[in-house]
Amino acid sequence: MNDVKPTKAWIISLLAGSICSVIVILMRMADIEMNDWIKRILGLIILISLPVMVYSSIKMYKKAKNG
Repeated sequence: MNDVKPTKAWIISLLAGSICSVIVILMRMADIEMNDWIKRILGLIILISLPVMVYSSIKMYKKAKNG
């Protein structure tokens, strides 16, 4: 298998999903109430970033496999 550089889409989706998840988890642990619309926006960002990350991961895997 060849070494393949991560794409920008993969990096951005990973960072966006991670940051949003950490924000939600820390807010719950600190017992701080977030507005409903903030929760929905963060959840929407996570839901958008997951398929983008999966698609770009599969694309990188295929590129690495083919060489």
